[in-house]
Amino acid sequence: MTLVNLTGIQAGDFSLLADDHSPEEGAAVAVPLSRLTDEGDDFFKVAGPVGAVLTTDTNHADLAPLMNKLAFVVVDFPAFGDGRGFSLAVRLRKDLGFKGEIRATGPVIPDQALFLLRAGFDTVEVADERAEAFKAALKRFDSFYQTDYTGQVSLAHARHKATEERKAS
Repeated sequence: MTLVNLTGIQAGDFSLLADDHSPEEGAAVAVPLSRLTDEGDDFFKVAGPVGAVLTTDTNHADLAPLMNKLAFVVVDFPAFGDGRGFSLAVRLRKDLGFKGEIRATGPVIPDQALFLLRAGFDTVEVADERAEAFKAALKRFDSFYQTDYTGQVSLAHARHKATEERKAS
């Protein structure tokens, strides 16, 4: 697997913590959300950076109590056609103000690279043979008809504003 960086951030290096293991002191670990909600504060004191592994059916509100404790989030897509992970990333960014890394894993495809970026993902794990296709897809378009999670002005809004300005002058 290859890690493709969508935003240029310093991507975290972590290991997936098995259910029956405790974190090593200072180790960066990714843990399923179900386990994190059961763990006490001592878990976060022992581990280094902690991330939550989420399924696409996770309710973003379930992460609210953990927002000040999480360094990153991993969204595991079960299939490339499951778009709920995109919505989850947007909700984490917009509703919960999450600033850490959001990573996509699972069978996402190069055609989704810009959608991942625009939804708030920073990185994506892809099969080695797809890495170059993902990087190329990120350069495919530079203007969009929809706004993204940051509120970037869409082509439709820019055209509407230009029309209004012409009418006003």
